Amino acid sequence: MAITLRYLCKYARENFGMNLICGESNMNNLVNWVHMLEDPETASFLHGQELIFSTGIGHDNTDWLHNFAKGLVENQASGLVLNLGPYIQSVPEDLIAYCREVQFPLFTVPWKTRIVDITNDFCRKIIKSEEHEVTVASALRDAIFFPEKISEYRSVLERKEFDLEAEFCIVALSLQIPSSEKFLDYDKAVRLNLTKILINYSDRFNIFRQDKNLIVVLQNFPQEIVEDAIDHLVEVCKYGYPDYRISAGISVNDSGIYSLPRNYKRAIALLRIAERQGQAKLSHRNSGLFKLLIEIEDTKVLKRFYEETLGPMEAYDKKNQTDYLYTLKVYLENNASVQEVAKETYVHRNTINYKIKKIKEILQCDLNYQDGLRLLLAFQIKELL
Repeated sequence: MAITLRYLCKYARENFGMNLICGESNMNNLVNWVHMLEDPETASFLHGQELIFSTGIGHDNTDWLHNFAKGLVENQASGLVLNLGPYIQSVPEDLIAYCREVQFPLFTVPWKTRIVDITNDFCRKIIKSEEHEVTVASALRDAIFFPEKISEYRSVLERKEFDLEAEFCIVALSLQIPSSEKFLDYDKAVRLNLTKILINYSDRFNIFRQDKNLIVVLQNFPQEIVEDAIDHLVEVCKYGYPDYRISAGISVNDSGIYSLPRNYKRAIALLRIAERQGQAKLSHRNSGLFKLLIEIEDTKVLKRFYEETLGPMEAYDKKNQTDYLYTLKVYLENNASVQEVAKETYVHRNTINYKIKKIKEILQCDLNYQDGLRLLLAFQIKELL
């Protein structure tokens, strides 16, 4: 479970006298760590998602706090906690107005609260949350790849408040980048942004890396929410990484922990198709014929069907350096309209007519309705394989 300000501060009012001044709508901000800062210049050293504490020590007044808060917002801090006492006797009105305007969470704690106690408490919770993430990821991997070992992962997931009878969905994500040097930064940005999006609906999810993909396991997330989350993720990541690309395969929602192995295969298959088609995402419910094809366990059956239908055409193209396979695909996708094929391929209609005649000879068929269905299915199989 990614730790949020809301979770972190759940008992802070009772235990430490911590009071929220404003920024209620962003209490789902993620918190990666806690820092003490007293100088506006130091805000630029933040990595983002830190909760900042400040006592005001070393300052004669509170005029600096407004610019300090601006720097924290610009560097994506999660919130600011002011220790009210001899250095900051009250929260300046201009600071409250600014934080309220940008919905930046602003808190106070009384001087009697020992900062070391509250920061230690928060850091322990953050570390525990990180350990939780790793433990859950390991258990979910076992559920996917070793479903028969349920006695080993059941207790872990139930202890972490996962419902093994709930509906589960899996999203497989691949990251296409122009430079491997920035892969880790991009990977981190994708995880962070996706977590920030999903946490607004529920915390019953886990993100981990498997082979070259990011895998997201979600419990009781409606399909619409998942698809919207991926769309949002793609748009958010475009701003910071315009030359990078994300592709995603989204499985169906299926009941029970035993659905994970099959949903994983579905998500990976849909991801591969999305990559080949240059799509940002492909979901199970919107995958057309692929929805049926990916359920076939024995891929040899699909391969044999392809070889019996489009195999001769592919072999002819390879031997003669022709493009009949592409022409046929465009022809079928345009409802056998020679005019539309000519327009799309920038080739004269007479040439298209010649190619279609040649295609019929090679495939030994009339390209009637039934032939068209078989061949379109074969093209779908080619995408899947």
